[in-house]
Amino acid sequence: MMLKKGIVLIMLGLIFSSCDLIYYGKIAVYENKYRSELERSAREGMKKDGPGAINNEKYTEGVKEAIQDVMKRPVNKRVEFEETTLLIPENTRINLKHGNIVDEKTGYGIAILFKTDDGCTPETFYTKKVRSNLYIVLGYNYKDKGLDAIGQKIIKANSFTKTCK
Repeated sequence: MMLKKGIVLIMLGLIFSSCDLIYYGKIAVYENKYRSELERSAREGMKKDGPGAINNEKYTEGVKEAIQDVMKRPVNKRVEFEETTLLIPENTRINLKHGNIVDEKTGYGIAILFKTDDGCTPETFYTKKVRSNLYIVLGYNYKDKGLDAIGQKIIKANSFTKTCK
């Protein structure tokens, strides 16, 4: 009888100590899932119409040419984006999957991105208030002269600010 109780206690100890392994196993599964989602997102972004198309060596030259062409266009095309109308360069569209601008002539994605946010980040991005808890955020690499030229035209045409108004 004493031996039986001893075996039961040892078994219970093993069972409870294995819960730790199950917990850490779940964390590993979640980490792998998150990592694979990030990799998929990066691959998607480097497709021809994605914001990272310029980083795909198949599209680099074409994207650079598209940026130069889009720089020369007026910002007069009206598009609906998250409950508001925006003006973007003519013969472009917004890729709703990623929020970036796409040149309709070539199909190349340009790394000028629109996204929504429930708050305002005035020092970092240009924003446009849609309502009290919805802002449209414009992001791009301002150090790239081509992207900055296009971005500044969009900012002026749509009254984006860095002041949360």
